[in-house]
Amino acid sequence: MSKDNEPKTDTLAETENFYAWKADEPDEETTYYLQLGRATINFFQEEWDEFLAFARDLNQVKPDEDGLYTLEFDNVDVWMDDEDWTEFKSLVNGLEK
Repeated sequence: MSKDNEPKTDTLAETENFYAWKADEPDEETTYYLQLGRATINFFQEEWDEFLAFARDLNQVKPDEDGLYTLEFDNVDVWMDDEDWTEFKSLVNGLEK
């Protein structure tokens, strides 16, 4: 495969267990990714913009009766305990830099 067909990737933010990056595809579309533990969620630009809008209000999100925080995406739900939630918020704060 030619290097011209490879996406150009850039790390957007990273913590010990979570990772956010983007890939500029050869077709000039950008895809964004969140690696949250074993789950990788991908976003197209419009979806990423919606995620960033949601992320501005993370401090308003409260845990459920079991003490878990839930992120719901189209193809996966991710539950986090308080420690993971704090790390996730740190990742999101890194996106704003």
